[in-house]
This record gives sequence, C-alpha cells and structure tokens, in this order.
Amino acid sequence: MKKLSLLFIYILILNSCKEEKPQKKITTTVKKDTVNAPSLEKNRFSEAEIEEKKKEVNHLFVANGGSILYMKNGDLKGAARFDTDGDFVGELLQMDTYGKYKDHDNYVIGQHGDTTYFFNESGRITSDWEILKGVSVENEMQVMSFISPINEIANDTEIINTTKLIIFRPEIKTFSNEDSPEAEAYFTAMDDWNYYSHELNEYFRKMKVEILYAKKRYLKLEIEEGKKITIDTKGPINNYHAHCILYKKNKRPLLVYLLAGDNEESEIRNYLN
Repeated sequence: MKKLSLLFIYILILNSCKEEKPQKKITTTVKKDTVNAPSLEKNRFSEAEIEEKKKEVNHLFVANGGSILYMKNGDLKGAARFDTDGDFVGELLQMDTYGKYKDHDNYVIGQHGDTTYFFNESGRITSDWEILKGVSVENEMQVMSFISPINEIANDTEIINTTKLIIFRPEIKTFSNEDSPEAEAYFTAMDDWNYYSHELNEYFRKMKVEILYAKKRYLKLEIEEGKKITIDTKGPINNYHAHCILYKKNKRPLLVYLLAGDNEESEIRNYLN
C-alpha cells in the first residue's frame, strides 16, 4: 500500500515538471545506396491505384535525413528528401520497397535494429511523424496509443458524445488507521490532485469547455469518419500515465496535463476550433 501511494505522489510530481527528458531515439534514415534517384519516381501507378494504396500506409516519418513510409504489411519505402510539397505520399508510394520493419504500439524497429519512438516521455508525438497508425498527425498531443478492453464492459463504460474535458478520478482508498504513514501519504496526494484538478477545471471553463469527472473506467468516443474507440483510463495513453483528455465529437481526443500551466493553449484552441 505504501509503495502505491508513494508512486501516485511521484506521478504528480513528475507531471508538474516542465522540463521534459526525451526518450532515447535512434532515427532511421534512408541510405543513398537504397534510393539513389535525386527526385521521386512518378507515373508508376495510376491516380486511382495511388488512392487505393494510401489505405495501406501505416506511418510517415519526415526528417532532414530523408522520408520513410511504413506500410501496414511491414514494407519500407523512402526517399532522400524531406519536402512534402504536392502529393508527397503518392510519390513515395511509387518507390521500390527497400526493407522491412517491425511495428509496436509506441515505436518501430527498422531493418537494421534501429528504434524510433512515436512519443516523448510526456506523451507528446515527436515532431518527425506526419502520419501515425494510418492517421494524419494534426496536433502533437493527439491521442494515438491507448488500451481498449477485449470485451465491452457496459456497466463500467461512459459514452461521451459532446465536447468535454474529461478528468480521470484516482482510486479511492480507505485505511483502518488514518494516521499511518501510508494513509498520510495518500491523503497528501489526494489533496494535490484536488488542487490541480480544480485549477485545470477553471482553466478550461474560461474557454467555455464543459468538465466531466469520469465515474467509470472506460470511455467510449466517436472519432473521425464515424469510428468508435474505447479508452481504458487506467492504462497508458501515448505511453504516458495520463490524468485527463480533451474530446470534441468526430475528432481524436487530445492528451491534457493535470497541471494547467503545462498545456499549450494554442494547441487546445486549434483543436476546439
């Protein structure tokens, strides 16, 4: 019990720290001996074929060293250029496959064993990713990775269908001895959570956003193209221990930090608009 309480306090302290330590990231680059044409090959496929093949795209990584297209079947395509003018994805699709990769929830492993992560330690999508899991990255706080229940649990699932800031409630605990070190540590952590969640509540109310303190473990949301997702609030979100998300109907939710000052207001307003 003591370990769990101390862990909760540590998480709150960690979230309050503005300085982010990025995960070790070994960036995959496209080798010139693999793609030696100075420009991308064109007219290999018809426009209709390209549009169909775009459905097979899993991730797109764009950096100074080149661009890599990760296909859902494990193929790698790429080019030694990083401007994304025109139908850049369509042009990359016309390149020959040069290797294979392994896909994981929060990172990919390239053909030479190099690992490239999707998120930093605070759950933010790293800036080199243009597409993740088949979805265009429009906001670096976009929720892309989460845990869903294997089977729907109706009595523990909350259906959200309007714009809301959703704050996850911490586990409620009782103690036979409320003066014990474990109890005192827990009550201190709860006081901190109450304070920070209240501050966050006020921050979003000023933006005319409704607040919901989630009463159930699972959240069911309708996102782009009518797709529905269910998020386990007790599991990691973007490989991060999240306390809240912002949701607008027909859009992927955003990860929100419990400490109001840790959030970028411009990202929130762009999402809401």
